[in-house]
Amino acid sequence: MKGGNWWEFYFIRYFIGSVCGAFIILAIMFHPDSGMNGVFLNSLTIKDATLKDISSSILIGLLFLGTAFCYVASAPVLVAHTLRYRFTYSWSTNGVMKRWLIIFSLFAGFNYALWHLLSFSLLRGVLTVPALFFVFIQLVMLVSCAKPSNRDIFGFYKKLAKDRANQDIDKQEYTESYRHLREHGNAFLILICESALGMALFACNSLNDMIIVLFIWLLPVMPIWLVATYLESRLKNV
Repeated sequence: MKGGNWWEFYFIRYFIGSVCGAFIILAIMFHPDSGMNGVFLNSLTIKDATLKDISSSILIGLLFLGTAFCYVASAPVLVAHTLRYRFTYSWSTNGVMKRWLIIFSLFAGFNYALWHLLSFSLLRGVLTVPALFFVFIQLVMLVSCAKPSNRDIFGFYKKLAKDRANQDIDKQEYTESYRHLREHGNAFLILICESALGMALFACNSLNDMIIVLFIWLLPVMPIWLVATYLESRLKNV
C-alpha cells in the first residue's frame, strides 16, 4: 500500500490470525474435550505443565505454529480471490435466492450422507459442518468455471490489468479504497476460516483423521496453480 499508515501493513492485519491460530492449536492439543487431547499428551508427555513453565521460546514457537495454521486455514480465501470473476452483481434477487437454495439443498444432502456413511456422533458432525461447507462452496465455484460461458478468466484479468494501468487520480483512489476494504475483509474472513478448520480438527480422534481433514481442506486449492500457469501462458495475448 502507498499510504504507509500503520494499519496497512500485513503484519498488523494478520498478527491477530496468528495469535488466534496459536490458541486454536492449544485447544486442539490440550482441551479435555478435544479428540486429539490424548494423542498429543501421550506423545509429548507434558501432562504436569503449568503456566509458569511456559517460557518465551515456547511462546515464540506457538506464534510461528499459529502463523502456519493461519496460512493453511486461509486456503479458501485464495480460491475465492482467484475465482472472483465468477461473482456477478447483475443477478436478480430471485436468481440469487434460487442459486443459494440449490447450493444449500445439495450441501444438506451431501452432509446427511456423510454423517451416515462415517457414523458421526451429533457433536462431531456439528463440529465438521463449517469446514465441509467451506470446501463444498469452493468445489461449486471450481465446477461452475468448467461451463463454457464461465471460462473467460483470462478476459477478466486482462481487462483488470488494463483498467489498472490506465488510471487517473480518481480511479487510483477508488482502487486503493476497495483494496483496503478487501484486505481488511480478508483478515477477518481468515479468522472465520481458522475457526471452521479448528473445529474440524478438534473433532478428530487420531493423527490419521487429522491428515485426512487437512487434505480435504487443501484439495480445492490444487487447481489454482494450474490457473496461474494458464494465465502465464497467455501473457503474450495481453
